[in-house]
Amino acid sequence: MGETSRGATRLTGRPLDDDGRPATGPALELDPDGRAARLLAESPRALVASPGAGTWATLLERPDEGETERPVLLQWLGPDAAEPPTHYHRVSETFEAVEGTLTVDVDGEVRRLGPGDSVTIGASVDHAFRNETDETVAFWAELPSMRTAASLYTVWGLDVEGAFGGEGDYGEPGLLAALPISEDVYPDTVTTVAPVPVQRALWATVGRAARALGHSGIDERYLDDAFWEERVEQVPVVGD
Repeated sequence: MGETSRGATRLTGRPLDDDGRPATGPALELDPDGRAARLLAESPRALVASPGAGTWATLLERPDEGETERPVLLQWLGPDAAEPPTHYHRVSETFEAVEGTLTVDVDGEVRRLGPGDSVTIGASVDHAFRNETDETVAFWAELPSMRTAASLYTVWGLDVEGAFGGEGDYGEPGLLAALPISEDVYPDTVTTVAPVPVQRALWATVGRAARALGHSGIDERYLDDAFWEERVEQVPVVGD
C-alpha cells in the first residue's frame, strides 16, 4: 500500500487506483496520538475523501441507524481546501474544532475556533466555514439531517470517481452537476448564491436539462462504506 508515515504522522485517505494502490492525490496527515486520529479510529464507518476539494470525513453517528437524533460528521480541511458556499439550514447546527483553527462566518461575524471551542448557529442563519491556516484543520459538526449528509457524500463520491475533472483529475462540481444536488437537499440546506426564487427557476430549467444530460441529484449509494473502502485508502492511524 506504499508509504504510510512521515515523521510522527500517519498518511491515509489517498485515492486508490483500480489495483487498490494509492494514486496521485492529496493525503490526510494525522498525528496518531491526536484527538482526530482517535475519533477516526473509533468511527464505525469508512474514511471518505474529496481530492478535488481537499477534504476528508467520516460519519461518527447516524440517526437512521438509531445512534443519535442528528448525524455527526468529523471532517478535515487541508490547507488548500475549497470553501463551501455560504448557506443556512432549517435547524441549528453546531461546530466544534478538534485540531487546528477553524474559521466560521456566522451572519457576517468571523469566529475562529481552536481545539475544544464550539459555536451553535441558529436555524436560517447564514454561515460558512473554511481553513485559513497552513495546516490541516479537523472539526465535527452536527448536521441538520441525513439528507444533508447524503448531499455531501454525493459530491465527494462523484469527485473521487473523477466526474468533475479531466481524465485522471479531480475537481469541484460545476453548475450542471451542482443544481440537481442543491434541489434535492432543499430545504434542509439552502445556499445563498442566489435568492431562492431564482434557484427554483434554475432547478426548473437548467436543472432539468442537467438531469436529462445524466447529472444526478443525491445518490445514497455514496453512503455505502464499501464504495469508499474500494476507492479511498483506509490506513489505521493509531496503534501498530
